[in-house]
Amino acid sequence: MIGEILITAVIAGFAIYVLVKNAKKKASGGGCDCGSCSSHCPVYKDKKGR
Repeated sequence: MIGEILITAVIAGFAIYVLVKNAKKKASGGGCDCGSCSSHCPVYKDKKGR
């Protein structure tokens, strides 16, 4: 029982870490996570200029 709780906590902790990392990347202007940028995407201007 304790082992199951520990494994679940480790998986949940890793998931939270990944979500926070991705949120920080988006907040710092890391770019779109979509397949293609549209005009409403903040990265559209950057990709259009390339």
